Amino acid sequence: MRSYDFETYDVFTDKRFTGNQLAVVMDAQGLSTEDMQTITREFNLAETTFVLPPENSDHTARVRIFTIGYEMPFAGHPTVGTSIALAKARSLTESVTLELNTGIFPVRLDVSGEVGFAEFQNPNLPEEAGGAPSTSMLEKALSLPAGVIDSGDHRPRKIGAGANYVFAHAGLDDVRKAKVNSTAFEAMALEETVGVLLYAKGGEAADADYHVRMFAPGAGIVEDAATGSAAAALPGQIARSEKLADGAAEWRIEQGFEMGRPSLIQARITAKDRHITSVRIGGRALLVQRGKLFI
Repeated sequence: MRSYDFETYDVFTDKRFTGNQLAVVMDAQGLSTEDMQTITREFNLAETTFVLPPENSDHTARVRIFTIGYEMPFAGHPTVGTSIALAKARSLTESVTLELNTGIFPVRLDVSGEVGFAEFQNPNLPEEAGGAPSTSMLEKALSLPAGVIDSGDHRPRKIGAGANYVFAHAGLDDVRKAKVNSTAFEAMALEETVGVLLYAKGGEAADADYHVRMFAPGAGIVEDAATGSAAAALPGQIARSEKLADGAAEWRIEQGFEMGRPSLIQARITAKDRHITSVRIGGRALLVQRGKLFI
């Protein structure tokens, strides 16, 4: 019997039992891909990460990320949470560099208190990644009345920044009412796409820029509490939907309220000539559990 140390964190929050849950297996050497997928299903959280030695000794670690359904190319709340977990475990104070399936991710840190903060720079800039389902298909898949999803400037698009999502825009009240219709969702036959991010401007907090919900039943996540990889791609959707001012901007993206797990994602972007030139995603996280896993 082998044992592996693990920790769980609540991510994109500064309060336990809110935000998005994450399990981190701190030293995954000796585990096969099948083992990792099985362990992820055992934790039954949105995602589990497995820390491995880096391929380049200049980097901090290689990290593999799994949902209940499959291995992810990249995901945001696991990147934030794992960075904080590693920093605390190894007494790192300012930065880590992670090797993920979609590239090298430099991460800025502040782990001086109980609640840590991490902000990663995504090496994958948002790009359109193929066609999106029609508004009518999305409305059926999300149990929304006909005509509430924007078919104009903010029409649905498939955008990726390391992981692909379909983006759909609606009013805040309609976003709050969305509910997955499994049959209609499956009928969209999304390929090479994690899920659908439904977004509205504004939100529960007075200073929120966007209120979002992300649905990914194919990944074993009917609804996600906080989706950093989708937040990293959202600027690509906004840049194609409206004119963004050149220069830097900061967005506060809230998620998870309808699930009872409110989350806050911070996005810092730069834009030039309606193109996104840099995306940084940040958030807070704190330890919830620590233990041993036996296999």
